[in-house]
Amino acid sequence: MNLIDHIRERLAKPLPGLDAHRVFVPDMPESALRLAPPPADARRSAVLVPLIAEVIDDLRIVFTVRSLSLRSHKGQISFPGGRIDEGEDVYTAALRELHEEIGVEPHDVTILGELSPLYIPPSNSAVTPVVALIKKSRQWVISEAEVTEVLDIPFASFLDATSISFEKRSLYGRLVDVPQWNIHPSVPLWGATAMILNELVWIVKEYMKEQR
Repeated sequence: MNLIDHIRERLAKPLPGLDAHRVFVPDMPESALRLAPPPADARRSAVLVPLIAEVIDDLRIVFTVRSLSLRSHKGQISFPGGRIDEGEDVYTAALRELHEEIGVEPHDVTILGELSPLYIPPSNSAVTPVVALIKKSRQWVISEAEVTEVLDIPFASFLDATSISFEKRSLYGRLVDVPQWNIHPSVPLWGATAMILNELVWIVKEYMKEQR
């Protein structure tokens, strides 16, 4: 079984969920909110986790850097995504957001499955991450209102536990150590995006152990 087939099959089974998410939640009293079910009034959202595999076991992953003009999570590293509009399902919304933000056409996307949903308190969003293979674009068509930069990163960058670092950050009025990945010269990868990514990292590590 190759890596892509492993990911597809693994996403159809029980997932690491909270155990993987917890690694990227800062140790503070409010951290429980990040692992709690969403409240009834949370807005339903979807993100697309875009993978590129030009060589089947040589995986890359695509992120965006969000525009500073956005209302929430401005300037942060993220996956393409947003609110699920009326009449849409999770997949339709994720594909629409991918196309709107970086120009990838739906016919260039192969859905592999879903990661565990999670709640994002700052934007009151109940997010479902959709994992998909996309065809690599020679030039991303960026929505300047939403995205300032597209990052195409080797997945191997996240597989070594020592790649996770900690930075002091003020959250909820406290200075705490925040776990993050440093894949950009000035913007850390942390928060909900890191939580989503870490679950996929665990799944890929399972495959690597099986291949030994």
